[in-house]
Order: sequence, then C-alpha cells, then structure tokens
Amino acid sequence: MTKKTVPPAQGASPPVADRRGAVARILADETGMVDAFMAAIAREIPAYANLDARQLEEVRSIIVWTLRRVLELWSVDGALGPEDIRMFRGVGAVRARDARPLAAVLRAYRVAALAFFDRIGERFADAVSVRDLSALARVWLTVLDQSSEAIFDGYESTGRVLSEDRERSLRELLTDLLLGRQSHAGTLRARLRELDAELPSSFDLMVVSPASPAAPAAPAATGPDQAERAAALVTAALDARAAGEAAELELTSLHTVMDGVGVALVKAVDVTLLDRLVTGHDLTGALLTGVTAATAPRDHRIAVHGLRHASPLVRTERRVLDRGDLEVVALVTGHPDADPGRVAEAVLGPLAHDADTRRTLDAVIYSDGAPAAAARLHVHPQTVRYRLRRLAAATGRDPRTPWNRFAFQTALLASNS
Repeated sequence: MTKKTVPPAQGASPPVADRRGAVARILADETGMVDAFMAAIAREIPAYANLDARQLEEVRSIIVWTLRRVLELWSVDGALGPEDIRMFRGVGAVRARDARPLAAVLRAYRVAALAFFDRIGERFADAVSVRDLSALARVWLTVLDQSSEAIFDGYESTGRVLSEDRERSLRELLTDLLLGRQSHAGTLRARLRELDAELPSSFDLMVVSPASPAAPAAPAATGPDQAERAAALVTAALDARAAGEAAELELTSLHTVMDGVGVALVKAVDVTLLDRLVTGHDLTGALLTGVTAATAPRDHRIAVHGLRHASPLVRTERRVLDRGDLEVVALVTGHPDADPGRVAEAVLGPLAHDADTRRTLDAVIYSDGAPAAAARLHVHPQTVRYRLRRLAAATGRDPRTPWNRFAFQTALLASNS
C-alpha cells in the first residue's frame, strides 16, 4: 500500500528542519547583519552616536545575543523563558546605572528590528517563505514586547534605588557642609567626584519654617515633616530658575532638615519669588547669599538662630531675613558667632564706607525728619532725602520703619566699637 502524504494544514508551522536551514544561512551573515544594526542605531539615535569602544562592544554583544535568541525561538516555535527575562531586566538595570536614556534604549531594539527585516528582505527572500517571514515577525515582535517590559522594569527599579542613594548621599553632603565636617577642599572635591556632581563657586542658603498659628509672624516649633515640606516647596520653585543656568554636573539645589527647620541650598535665588512663596504659604525664612563651602557652617548657624530669635515685630517688616538682619540679631542676642565688624557691611552693603551716607543716617536717626537732619548737617533737606533714597535702593531698607531704623543704628554703633 502506498503511503499517502498529507499536506500541512493551512496556518500550521513549517517543519523545524526547514527553519534550521534558514537560520544557518542567516547566521552565516551575522557580522554584516550586526554591522547594519549598529550603523542604523548610531544613525537614528543620538545617544548611541558617541559611545566609547567599550560601550559599543557591549551594545554589539547584546545585539548578537538577541539576534541568535530570536532565530533560535523561531526555529523551534519557542518563547522567552524566565532566564531571558532576567537577562533583559539586567540590561535595563545596567542602562540605568550608566544613565543612558530609557527611551533611547527601547528605541534601539525597534531600530534593530527594522534593520533586521530589511536585511532579510534583501538577502534571504529565497530562503524564507511568506509564512516563515510572518512567523519570524511574530516571534521578533513578541520578544520586543516582553524584552521592553523587562528592560523598563529593570531600568525603573534600579533608577529608583540609584536616585534614592544619590539623593541621600547629597543630603549627607549638605549636612556635612553645614556642620563644618567637609572643610578640606581636596576631600570635598573627591566626594563630589564620587557623586558625579559639582558645587557652584558660591550659592544661596535658605532656612525656612512654617509660621506659628498662634503668632503668624513667628517661627513655629515644627516637626521634621513640616520642615521638609517647607524646604522642598521653596527649593522646587526656585530651582527651576537656576537649572537653566547651570553647568552639566553642577548642583543647582539641595535641601534637608536640620535643627527642626528646613534648609535649602540653591544656586541663585530670585528674592522676589522667594518672598511671594514665603508669604503665600505662611512660612518664615532667612536667606544668605554668596555662601561658600568654607562659610556655610557659620552662615547656617546665624540663619537658624535669627529665624528663632527675631521677634514678631521684626517679621512684620521682614518676612525673609537677610544677612544684615541675621548679623544684628546675632549681635544683640549674644550669639557666639556674633561679629560687630560684620554688621555694618551686612546692613549698609556697598555704602558701609561712604562717609556722607553714614553721617546722614546718623543725623536722621537722632532727628525728627529730613529738615531737622539737614539743619544738623548744614545741607539742604533735598540732599538728605536723596541720600536716604540712595541708601534704600542699595540696602532694601527704609530707615523710617522701626526694625530698619534699629538695624541701621546697631550697624553704626557696631562699626564704631
């Protein structure tokens, strides 16, 4: 009896032996095919165009492995297993560590897939039937879908860990700076290199706290969560301005909680925006500009002290205390960091050594209005008013208000001591 040959049912997979032959032919062209993949990826994805030799070799090895695995699965009608998923998840984790953009990583696999099918169409049309090509596309798309999910998961989970670790390390660095533990410049540079970061040559230091419900102008006794929220709020708002002006690795902002208040380092604070934030969110704050790693410990100490000891009446005039306010508070309350020599510079600013300004200010403080001060100085009242306007423009202080008058008077007395 003659054995009857039964043709495969429509849609059934071709014999495995047929696909193994096609796989062997395709792999004989592996080097050229992978070269085409690499060229397409470098051409289409900017993040891959400037990789170094080690990174390129790593990309190439992953492409080779993926190509061989897709062809193997196609030849046996197989599917990715747990080990394959772990491998792709590991790829995502490594890409997170070297900070390659996730979108670029996932796109590289899609670009490689297009290059693969272009190459198949050009060189192996005679070895791969339409049905084989359909099955191959199905396998590759399935691998692409599963590998993308695994890479995404590995990238995101590792990225979260790295971000948390780096954020924690940066906060520890800020704490050490403020406590004076990071005083040696060489040690600080080495630590910043480890964190792949740079500090600005100088920065602005803010101390912020929610205002007390009982006394809106006074600092509250707050918990760490409230202090953290206050610091995070002003940092997030103010950092948007600094970020566009920073070098690639430069830290534009850091924040933490110390001594029960929020502390934030920002490259460049917009004072008007800070004042609106503090007022709008019922905060109290202190701002020190021109802070360096060397001056940060003292600046931090007088800022926290000033925030706690400035009276509510001061806060009616100065919701955000500046260096002059803080130096005055430190001096009159006997803080260990108080320095009479710093007070005049901090309060009077660029006019600290202007004799006319100092004489005019002294006369105004001890006289009743500009005419009386002018008579004391033997000048026209308009001259006095002009000098006061110049003083207000240079310092941001109006000597007619109680706290500013006191700050000016303290600065004059301290500079004569």
